[in-house]
Amino acid sequence: MELSPKELTELSKHAAKARRNLDNLLDFVDLMNNDSEKLEGDITPAGEHIKQLSNDMSKYVDEIKTLIDAQLDKIPIDPEETKDAASKLGLYHGTIHQVISYADTEKSKHRENSYWWRYWVSILDNVMQQEIENPSKPIGQGKQGQGKPFLEKRK
Repeated sequence: MELSPKELTELSKHAAKARRNLDNLLDFVDLMNNDSEKLEGDITPAGEHIKQLSNDMSKYVDEIKTLIDAQLDKIPIDPEETKDAASKLGLYHGTIHQVISYADTEKSKHRENSYWWRYWVSILDNVMQQEIENPSKPIGQGKQGQGKPFLEKRK
């Protein structure tokens, strides 16, 4: 059984966290090296060894993260899932403008053509299609149906 997009995303986040932890380890070594004259004993060999190990491990963590992200990006977007998500966004975010703004912000957090970027593009497409099929009240207009709809129907 394959991992779900959410499970792969969680693994990718943990890989990124591991990488940050290795970077923090390098920061620690730099801090110790800056204060090495104030410490008893020679910490330089230990610091250099930690740096080497951290740099070696970073390569492997990056490799693992790349493999996880590549597997995630191969997963097709489920149109029913994004249609449902688009409907739910309308319930929680009020106006069509707020929904589009939120979805566009979420999309911009991801690398173009990645799984989550495509997911948010699909949600945006669904939101706009829903708006075409059932136009909302334009901003600054009275009753629904007066004025032009936010989006014109597709031809």
